[in-house]
Amino acid sequence: MEHGAKTDELDPDNLNLDNNLDPSDRLWQRNRFAAGPLVFGIIGIVASPLLLGLALGALGMRAGIDLWRNGTRRMVVAVGIALSFFAVVTSVIAALLWGSVLATVLLGRDAMREAERWRGRTVEPRQIETLAASGATTMSLAVPDGAERLVLIFVSTQTAPSAEALVLLGELMPLYPSCRFLVCDPLANAAAVRIFAMLGGVDAPALGDSTVLPPPLDAVAAFPTIVVIDRAGRIESALIGARTRAELDKIFSGAAALQAPEH
Repeated sequence: MEHGAKTDELDPDNLNLDNNLDPSDRLWQRNRFAAGPLVFGIIGIVASPLLLGLALGALGMRAGIDLWRNGTRRMVVAVGIALSFFAVVTSVIAALLWGSVLATVLLGRDAMREAERWRGRTVEPRQIETLAASGATTMSLAVPDGAERLVLIFVSTQTAPSAEALVLLGELMPLYPSCRFLVCDPLANAAAVRIFAMLGGVDAPALGDSTVLPPPLDAVAAFPTIVVIDRAGRIESALIGARTRAELDKIFSGAAALQAPEH
């Protein structure tokens, strides 16, 4: 008898707390647990910019799948699994975006440091092809007679920051008749570049097709970039990215000019 009583006490059915509950309590408990995946999914989606959806979404999917396998096949469980999966996906997308932003910042800083080292370097005054209002022509990559500076603006016809930079440049060009301007896009043909520049209000020649610029100008890979060359053929300024009117006024007016070369 005693042995039988002990055996009954250790029976797994008697240890199952769910089976020992009243049917109404058992239903309440299952309903409460059924909402778990839904809660994990919603919180995971909200926290996905912080990448927390990777953990919360995985927990929600695991809990939901376990509930479904154990017979709790309700709509709230299915929705919870779907939202938890969506939380994981959105967190993965957020991770990719954060990685892209970080890479852009790091590359931008490297490009800016490199541009700072360009100041004072002499640019080879080679002949280059350009497309102006009068048609295709050639010019020397140097400050022409009657001017003080040659301004090269490197743009990408596919990006909004380049378009905005051209609009600002178009407003400033009439104020600096001593500067000559050249618009460059190494990845587009001259006709498309000139149209792009004209839409921004910049009536300046565009770099000709297949024209290779001398170092270090051939290494420009960030857009927009503005490079100013003085009468001695030296890079006076190199600015990467969107700039303010005050910054452009400074480099166009000669406030950032280099000292005259010693003879």
